[in-house]
Amino acid sequence: MNFVNPWFLFALSAIAIPVIIHLYNFRRFKKVLFSNISFLKELSEEKKRQSKLKNLLILIARLLAVIFLVLAFSRPYIPGERVDISREGNVVSIYVDNSFSMEALSGRGRLIDEAKLLAEEIAEQFPATDQFHLLTNDFKGVHQRLVSREDFIRSIKDIELSPVFRSLSEVYHRQKSMLDESHSESKNIFMISDFQKNICDFNNFNIDTNISSFFIPVEAKRSDNLYIDTLWFESPVKLIDQPVEINIKISNDGNMFVDNQPLRLYVNEELRSVASFDIHPGETITKQLSYTIKDTVIQQGFVEIADHPVVFDDKMYFSFSVIENIPVLSINEDIANERYFNALFDNESFYYQSMSYRGVDYSQNPNTLILNGLNDIPSGMQMEISRFVEEGGSLIVFPGKKIDFDSYKTFLTSLNANYYESLDTTSLRVNSLNYLHNIYHGVFEEEPDDVHLPEVYKHYKINERVGSSGDYLMRLQNGNILLSSQNFGNGVVYLSAVPLNEKFSNFPVHPIFVPTLYNIALFSVPQAETYNIIGKETPIRIREQQAKRDPVYKIRGKEIEIIPEVRIVNNRVNLLTHNQIQKAGNYSIYTEDELLQGLSLNYDRRESELDSYNANELDDKIKDYQLGNTGTISISGVSVEKALEKQALGNELWQICLLLVLLFVLTEILLLRFWK
Repeated sequence: MNFVNPWFLFALSAIAIPVIIHLYNFRRFKKVLFSNISFLKELSEEKKRQSKLKNLLILIARLLAVIFLVLAFSRPYIPGERVDISREGNVVSIYVDNSFSMEALSGRGRLIDEAKLLAEEIAEQFPATDQFHLLTNDFKGVHQRLVSREDFIRSIKDIELSPVFRSLSEVYHRQKSMLDESHSESKNIFMISDFQKNICDFNNFNIDTNISSFFIPVEAKRSDNLYIDTLWFESPVKLIDQPVEINIKISNDGNMFVDNQPLRLYVNEELRSVASFDIHPGETITKQLSYTIKDTVIQQGFVEIADHPVVFDDKMYFSFSVIENIPVLSINEDIANERYFNALFDNESFYYQSMSYRGVDYSQNPNTLILNGLNDIPSGMQMEISRFVEEGGSLIVFPGKKIDFDSYKTFLTSLNANYYESLDTTSLRVNSLNYLHNIYHGVFEEEPDDVHLPEVYKHYKINERVGSSGDYLMRLQNGNILLSSQNFGNGVVYLSAVPLNEKFSNFPVHPIFVPTLYNIALFSVPQAETYNIIGKETPIRIREQQAKRDPVYKIRGKEIEIIPEVRIVNNRVNLLTHNQIQKAGNYSIYTEDELLQGLSLNYDRRESELDSYNANELDDKIKDYQLGNTGTISISGVSVEKALEKQALGNELWQICLLLVLLFVLTEILLLRFWK
């Protein structure tokens, strides 16, 4: 137990006063004459003993009243989690949460403004000679040093809302690493935040008990938020004069029912579609908007709703490129089987070419390459095809009727794919179709219970190597693969166990043949991300098939132009912005003033979930996760000075002392009045 005013303890010498009064009774006695005093002597002895007991109890009550009165003025307390603001030489790190969730309103305005004011008031409670460290979600370089109180308060005024998402443990460890550089014996961490539940990863805290840490929650008056969670397209490829269907996922993180809420779609700054929706509290729905592409200009747009006061997540931007057609090249040995490709790819969506394997023009640069009926693969062709797949192309292999197993094994193993082992003449049926494969996504409305699948009369057995990362599309009754896919570099190898010959199977004339090859060709188009998230350093992929020599890439917006870092991975271009762009919107990527593609950046939606911990819940979490030397400071209804003083003093006992004083004074009064 400690004392705020220990010098008051000298007043305990006042206990001598009731002792002196007790020892020297100054009352005067009056003499009374009686004829017989024998009876009075007995009564006097009995009364004398009672009087001594009464006087002793009165003395004890007076002593205790004086003692506890002195203790009340000395203000005793039991120290708790302590921040010593009276001594000099403190090092103080204060984190101000400037994420978008701090845009919500409290009874005193925006949470971010309240947090900035609290940080300033906390700093003012410490001596001006102390050192201070400011931290926000941005982790700016200017905030990676200790400064004076004056510079600290000046930096607070420059804090603005940021799209960067940080977990609480990440913030704590950054503050701790800064304080570890100081040799001060008094180190304090303050974290001012709304303490959203999705940032509070207490299980990842590595608490330093030599540092006093404090959570200071600021609470929003209203925690409802309606926001666009994500969006995606039904088809991976967007073709001119074809409809585009956009799926929008909307969430209601609140307690209010929202009806007849408008949802708008803008493309290239034009309003293209409007819909409305109703959504219940805590519900997530998906709405679909569509429009028809009329030109091959890069399509950039956004969908939006209207919601207040948290508005950062009411828009979601997207970009995609439009192509006129998809180039498909078939290299044939058996020309008769080419009719299946002519029937399938003879439309405006594809640009189909056919060549003999004896004279291949590798400059055609297709997205999908088909090896049709070849019995062996020449070494020169193997090298060209391997480069094609590694750079992002899709290869479909339909073997010949009498293949050279060694030639195919050499070729397929160079692509890290499975290979043909032997010819199996058993008549079988396909009994397993991989509905989860992206090639069959959207082909079936639901997984059919009884579907007629292709029949196989003879096939090449495909060796499934241990550790292979391939996946099957169709599997036969005996477990052998009919059609498989295998990633290699940036491309994909699709391997068929049968040629396109009706003596081997009815696969080329079966209805499943059309969506299988059609979707393989669709997915062969290099895809850029529909959008990227600000704050996540995800590489921006360029759709070029091959990286150019020493290009200079630029990202341009209406108000900004940057030169990103360029990384070449597997001969493909990846751009890194290093968070130089902090504003959501649509941007364009150029190289040598040539427009390559669009880039859309959106804010992290994890900030949209406003459920937060209050002070009592934070105290429970501190106990549950045993976060030593960590406490919670509640500013509700008190000043920062009083809150810090209360935190420093822990459990004060002066109120109890005053109650005891009153108790013992009352005891003395009762003894004097009723003990006759």
